[in-house]
Parts: sequence; structure tokens; C-alpha cells
Amino acid sequence: MSPENEKYIEVSAPDFSRKCAEYSRRHFLRMMFAADERELDGHFRVYAVFSPAGCDRFDILTMKLKEDNLSYESITPLVPAAHWYEREMRDMFGIIPSGHPDARPLIMHGMYGDVYPLRRDVTAAGIKNAVDLSREDGYSFMNVKGEGVYEIPVGPVHAGIIEPGHFRFSAVGETIYHLDPRLFFTHKGTEKLFESVGFEKGAQLAERISGVSSFSHSSAYCMAVERTAGIEISPRAKAVRTLIIELERLYNHIGDIGNMCAGTGFAVGYAKGAILKEELMALNERLTGSRYLRGINVTGGVTRDVFEDADEIISVLDGVKRGFKDFMEFLLDSVSHTERLEGTGLLSREIALRMGATGPAARASGISDDIRRAHPHLSYGSLIFEAHTYLKGDVYSRMMVRRDEVECSFSIIDSLMERRHEGELGTSINEIMAGRSALGYTEGPRGSIFYWIKAAGDGKPLRVKVRSASFCNWPLLSYAIHGNIVPDFPLVNKSFNLSYSGCDL
Repeated sequence: MSPENEKYIEVSAPDFSRKCAEYSRRHFLRMMFAADERELDGHFRVYAVFSPAGCDRFDILTMKLKEDNLSYESITPLVPAAHWYEREMRDMFGIIPSGHPDARPLIMHGMYGDVYPLRRDVTAAGIKNAVDLSREDGYSFMNVKGEGVYEIPVGPVHAGIIEPGHFRFSAVGETIYHLDPRLFFTHKGTEKLFESVGFEKGAQLAERISGVSSFSHSSAYCMAVERTAGIEISPRAKAVRTLIIELERLYNHIGDIGNMCAGTGFAVGYAKGAILKEELMALNERLTGSRYLRGINVTGGVTRDVFEDADEIISVLDGVKRGFKDFMEFLLDSVSHTERLEGTGLLSREIALRMGATGPAARASGISDDIRRAHPHLSYGSLIFEAHTYLKGDVYSRMMVRRDEVECSFSIIDSLMERRHEGELGTSINEIMAGRSALGYTEGPRGSIFYWIKAAGDGKPLRVKVRSASFCNWPLLSYAIHGNIVPDFPLVNKSFNLSYSGCDL
């Protein structure tokens, strides 16, 4: 039994690629993943989650694969947004997308050998024993040939505290011809760990996947568990989650706008953004005990009613509103800054659609997609707000989308403050039957976040699939940076605000 807006459609392996291509013409591909369900019916399964624009429905195509034949026709040539998903399934399960245009490993670097971590019979000890640091990696970056073309390797170790990632630029002079990124240097086994910690403790694991999206991740996870269990949290708990998600969006977007100033060497703008962000993060800590909004979400509800601190929230946000208005006026009047943003890092609407862009990156390229509106959840169904879009798809547009969404978040919080919210903070969750499954989702600061959970029957999940916004948006960087000069890479990169940790699960 599945939630009302989830429809599972069984497709045979020979027809899977064609059927996915048909759905992709009028639906968004939200995510694609595999599950080892041999203990339920003796098969592996592949799932492709689609949702039509403007309709709160998920059409989930699924096919069975036998262990002795884990190959199917790749959908990537027809549905380019599937390219990382299919490589991930090959690395983690040994499921082969025949005809995939990129045969290189994605997640499991060469030292892991032939081990498939997300198979149910593979243990952490087995993965550790398979690791051989002396094993030849064998990974090859794309080799761009031509007169005057040279390579600039960056990483995988970077200055500062960011996680590792290797970027191989092919350039002619200062102009970037191609960028070939390689990530997943710190695979942490998070999805495997979900299977052993159980449903309740999984919320703590979810909020540690990506630091600045902690609350969005734990909200999507808790929603998936609650829908799998067939319960609905109270209006009061929904309102608390909604308000805190918007607080998380505020400090991220304002901080991101400030970080773009760092990309242009505009130190004063960076400082002004950092000050406003710090005011919001200090408020987070006073409200929840955590600057990163951890410890509030639990399966079945929340642990604290932040509406009890309404006066402080209103007081701080009134000051931040005034400061943000002055900040944006200052930035938009600084011609030397805005000229660096306009026309830089162009991402066309066509490429954004084909590659499955999400969040501000998608909306800045003219795609009006926001999970808060497309699939109303929590308190969003009773709130009036817009999905702000721009058409040019440059760094300037990505900044302006964030500006508009900051103002939208202020409005949403004001609306929540004006209402009464009834009900208990928490709801108990009964034992979840084996085989039950459901999606959980929300619109995080970087874009949509999805979780899919299937129960094993021992009080723990059989499978937890996590799809962060950055997993969709990292591949876009290669398209957006093409034709720009090397010094603009940090600026373009900051305009997407991509997470390493949110992908490297």
C-alpha cells in the first residue's frame, strides 16, 4: 500500500528504456535508483521516479532483474538526466546499463575493486577487506586535443575546509573549452548505515548528510518514514517544520549572495552578507540549540515549538529584512560587481531541462519548478507564494532568484506567525510492515531533496535512497563554465553552491 500520490508501474526489462523515454517527454525525472529485494521476492529492482509538471503525482516505473542477468538497456541516451543515476547503480549494485555513453566508475574509485556496497549481503567488513590502496585506479579524464589546448588540474585537495574534488580544465589561453569533474573521494557508506540504525535514529543520520541543509534533509527523511507508516503529523508540527525550513533557506541564500561577492573580489559585499547570515545563525542557535538546526526533527513530529519564541523571531527578522534590502541595493548599485555576474556562467533552459536541474539553478534558467508548489506538503498547501524564475541562466540570474526567494521566505514566515496551529508536537509510529515504501521530499536551499524508504520487516529499512539537490546540479557546472575564462570558475561555482558531502554518501 502506497501514499495516494504515488503510482507504481511495473515494466519489463526490455521495455524499461522506451517507457522511461516516453515519460521524460512530459515529466520531470526526480530520481532513479536500485534496491536489493532478494529477501522479499528474489530480485533486484530498478526504480525511476517521474512527476508531471503542475500535478501532485509521482509515476514510479519499476523493473525486476534477476541476479544472473543484471543488465538492461541504458536510458541515458534518451534521458540524459539519468546519466549519474545509472553509473551510481552500476557502482553500488553491479547493475549494468548497457549502452551507457560513459563507462567510467562514478562513486567507487579504483581502490575498492569489485565490491558492490549496497547489496544486502555485503557488510562493512567486507567492503573494508576489498579496499586495496595499491590497486591501479585506471580512471581516465576526457582528453581534449587541438592546437593550443592545455590542461589545468585542480584538486582533489583544496585550500580551506571543503571536501576533495578533482577538476580537470581543458583551456585555450584563459578560455575554458571543457571541464571534467571527478568527485566522490570520501564515500561514507551513509545509505548502507541507514539499514542498520533503524527508522528513529535515521533522522539524526539524515541531518548530518549536508551541514547547511540539515533540517531539509531530516524533514524529507521523516516525511518518508511517516508516509511509509501511514501516519500524518499534526498541523502544529507541520508549521514548525515549515518555519524552520524557511529559516534555513534564509541563511543559505543570503550567505550565497555574499559568497558571490567573494568570487568577484568584492570584500565589502562578502562581509555584509556574512554579517546578516551570522544574525540568522545566531537566531537558529537560540531557537533550537543548534546553528545548523539539528535535533528538532524526529519521526512523527518535532521536539520543540519555536512559535513560543515568536517575539524574538519577529524582532530578528525585522532587522534582517532591513539589512537585506540595504545589502541588495548596495550590490545592484555596484556596477563593477554586477558586470562580472551578467553573462557569466550561462546555463540554457534546454540543457537545464535535459540534465535535470533543480532549485535556484533551474529557476534562473526559466524552469518554474519548486517542490513546495508542485507537491504541496507540510503547511505549503495553504500558503500563497510564487516560484520566481529568470530566463538568462547566468550568475546574475541565480543571484536574483535567491533575492526573490529571500523575500518570499520572509513573507511565508510572516503568514505562519499570524495563524494558530493546533495539535501535538509528536505522533507515535507503529511497527512498519515489510515491503511498505514511500517518498519523502522538500525544497531545500539548493533545490529539491528526495528520500525513498522501503521497510525490511525487522524494524529497520530494507533500503533508504537519498537524492540531494547537488547530485542533480554538479554535472551542470561543466556546461555553465564552457566558454568562460579560468578566473571566473570560482564565481560560477559559488553561484551554484554545490555540496560535496551531500553527494558523497
